[in-house]
Amino acid sequence: MDPATAAYYEQHAAEVAARYERVASPLARHFGAAFAAGGRVLDVGCGSGRDLAALRAAGFEAFGVEPVEALRAQALRRHPELDGRIATAALPDLGQPFGGGFDGVLCSAVLMHLAQHDLFDAALALHAVLRPRGRLLVSIPLTRGDALQQHRDAGARLFTPLAAKDLQGLFERIGLQAIGRWDEDDALQRCGTRWSTLLFERRGAGLPPPGPARSRR
Repeated sequence: MDPATAAYYEQHAAEVAARYERVASPLARHFGAAFAAGGRVLDVGCGSGRDLAALRAAGFEAFGVEPVEALRAQALRRHPELDGRIATAALPDLGQPFGGGFDGVLCSAVLMHLAQHDLFDAALALHAVLRPRGRLLVSIPLTRGDALQQHRDAGARLFTPLAAKDLQGLFERIGLQAIGRWDEDDALQRCGTRWSTLLFERRGAGLPPPGPARSRR
C-alpha cells in the first residue's frame, strides 16, 4: 500500500471503521455467484472486518489480511470472531497468508491505493494465492465525487485511476479470465461515487506467462 495512504488509515482507523460498519457489506450479494459454497476465501485489505465477517456468516472458511495495525485492531474489536483469522500483509508483496491455496479471493477498494507500477506485481500476487479455477472478486471506483490533486484526496490518500477494461486486460494477461461484472452506486451514498465489481477465474494449473518488464522506483 502507498505509505501516505497507510498513514491516513492508521490515524483515522476508528472513523473509517465506523463509516464502513454503518452499512451492510455491499459485496455480500455477489458472494454466492462468485465463490463455491463453503470455500476457502481470502479478503485482501479486510479493513474494519465487515466483509470478512459477512463471508464467515455466509458459510465460507474466510481469512483476511490487513496492513494497517489500527484497522486490524478495529476489526477484532468489532468482530471478535475474527480472532486468529487476520494476518499482516499487503499488496503487492502478499506472500502466501494462511498457507495460500484459496478457492476465492475478495479484493475490495484496494487496488486504487497502489502506485501504477505496483499493479502488475499485485495481479501476480492475487493469482498466486488462488487454486486453479479459483475466483477473484475485485472492486474499484468508476467515479469519485470529490476533487483529486495529483491523484490524491484531501487526506493524501492515493487514488490511482483504474479503468475496468484496463484492469480486465491486465488480469487476463496472467491467466485470470473475466466472467462477470457489476456497476453499482456507492453503498455509503457518497455523491458522484460509483463502483465496478469484476469477477475473474484462474485458468490452468501452471504459472502465468511472463509479462513485459515493469518499471521500478
